[in-house]
Amino acid sequence: MPHLDIGTATWALVGAAVLGPIVAVLLAVRDRQRVVSRLGNLEDVLRRLRASEPGGNFDDRPEESSLQLSRERVILQNLLDRFPEVTQKFVTVDTIEALGACLLSAFERVLECEFGVAFVAEGDRLRNIAQMGMDEGECYPGMTIDMGKGPIGYAAQKCLILRPDDFKALDDEDHANVENYRSFRREFDFYVPLVHHGKALGCVAAGGMKRVVQKAHSVSMALANLGALVITNIQRAAEIRVLSETDPLTRLSNRRHCYAQLEQRLRDRNTSPFAVFLMDIDHFKSINDKHGHAVGDSVLVAVADHARRFVHPAEGEFVCRFGGEEFLCVVNLEDLPSLAARLESFREGVAQLRVHPDDSTPLTVRVSGGVSFCPAECEDADSLIRLADDRLYAAKESGRNRICFEASAREVLR
Repeated sequence: MPHLDIGTATWALVGAAVLGPIVAVLLAVRDRQRVVSRLGNLEDVLRRLRASEPGGNFDDRPEESSLQLSRERVILQNLLDRFPEVTQKFVTVDTIEALGACLLSAFERVLECEFGVAFVAEGDRLRNIAQMGMDEGECYPGMTIDMGKGPIGYAAQKCLILRPDDFKALDDEDHANVENYRSFRREFDFYVPLVHHGKALGCVAAGGMKRVVQKAHSVSMALANLGALVITNIQRAAEIRVLSETDPLTRLSNRRHCYAQLEQRLRDRNTSPFAVFLMDIDHFKSINDKHGHAVGDSVLVAVADHARRFVHPAEGEFVCRFGGEEFLCVVNLEDLPSLAARLESFREGVAQLRVHPDDSTPLTVRVSGGVSFCPAECEDADSLIRLADDRLYAAKESGRNRICFEASAREVLR
């Protein structure tokens, strides 16, 4: 049996007793910093909270504004410290629907609410993204409410956190909008808008509080503003993703997103065959050299718009600007004659396009194309595109303004 050093053991126990709480505090501070860094500047959150308070613009009363800011800072920091299992969830959500569930979970945990709904703003309507403790017939995913209508729509439009009694003080017109357009039979304890820079992003309504919670009004607002920050982050991320996947001139998918879509189509293909159609605008360099790049851009946009109308996204088809004057379409394949007729109709449609330079008669546009087939010929993205490119080259060599479905000389040499 190994010898036990009593002195060493004693010091170890003392060290654990002293360092344990310190480590716990440091971990809590780290977690709070993670939340704040993900959600945004804490002072920014608190300043927006003031703008949502009923009773006017707090910026006109700097001394009251500072006091309110101090109180709300304490409330928000207490939330981060006392409910880390709730606030940490705000860091991990990456969809609007997941955020709605996160918000309602926070109202349930922090304010002990039994039921609630969360809506996100989409234009002049609010769409349901989550519900808690609600009957199926009373609330359902995707349910919509007009902005400004009913208690939820009114709270969102006015960017005000409201209690049921607050609606009684409204003027006749607003009161009618609230009472005549109620979406729920039950009354909620709070109607809390999700606000970012004075713009309504949504609304949370929660009720059935089991106990009285001090500063429940401010706590509700703090939770809602955390939610608003997350919505903003999610929406910005989506905008950045769209920009990274989109060709700025034609607004079609770019080459990188094309590969991602094609790889996804290959993974989902199962037994459904499709074709890769790669096309190129004939004599495009001459158009640029003779008429200028502005006219060349107009030609690209005209062909892109025609191709956009050609594909059926709901059926898994898509089009992208593959590079320069090249476009790539993935189209479904029922049989070869039907596909050939469809692509020939597309080519003839391009020939009907007219682009009007300022200094000459309208331009006539022509395209050449090559087609490859999956799974009959290839089952990976690079091979499909390379084969379609070989056939595009054959169409160019054969006189342009045509689509090639058969093997070219380059294919035979390979």
